[in-house]
Amino acid sequence: MDHADKLRPEELEAKGRVAGVVVHFLVQRLVRAVSGAYFRCYTRGRRNLPSHGGVIIAPTHRSNLDTPLVGGSAGRPLRYFAKSGLFRGPITTWLLVAMGAFPVRRDMVDRSALKAALAVLEAGKALVVFPEGERKSGTRIHPLLDGVAWLAAKAQVPVVPVAIGGTERAMGIGVRMPRPRTVRIVWGEPLAPPAVDGRGRHDREELTAYSANLREILQRMFDEVQQELGIPSETADAPV
Repeated sequence: MDHADKLRPEELEAKGRVAGVVVHFLVQRLVRAVSGAYFRCYTRGRRNLPSHGGVIIAPTHRSNLDTPLVGGSAGRPLRYFAKSGLFRGPITTWLLVAMGAFPVRRDMVDRSALKAALAVLEAGKALVVFPEGERKSGTRIHPLLDGVAWLAAKAQVPVVPVAIGGTERAMGIGVRMPRPRTVRIVWGEPLAPPAVDGRGRHDREELTAYSANLREILQRMFDEVQQELGIPSETADAPV
């Protein structure tokens, strides 16, 4: 049994609110210093992230570097989903919680994690959700999971797309030690949440359309940042 299974995601999320305030600024400055020197990391459009209020941050995901780099790039504390297997013991759990993470099981619909995520958004916090799910490879944006659209509709919060280029070359899947490669992070303009009716209900087809639109936006942003880095598109003419 994972250590995280002994604690409810809602409890870990609540703990993270307190620890995150203290740790965020220290870690953010450390990440910025390291990423700037080692990866020559450049960020553009950070002001598109609202300075307060609930918001979902939806980045591309090609490396384990993406999570700390997004956190270092943002100007406010962030909360994250993290796979439950990472919460292996009290020390690791404390560190992850202090960084703003709370566990989610990937082998099932984790309703406790979704409840914790809604609590984050309803409390006016910023939540990072990788819309492609697990790390992917390549320059094409994979079909998005419905989680981002569902959470945005349920909490009625905007979604900020983020394109992260260069992290796969620096530390792609299977690479243990990061290599000094140039990284670019581009924050897009916030997208209004999907509409709901007077009872707060959302239409399934509208969520699907929302996800498709978000995928197109992420692809355009990802293409742009890849071009800046001189990374050729694998299938430039392929439809999204």
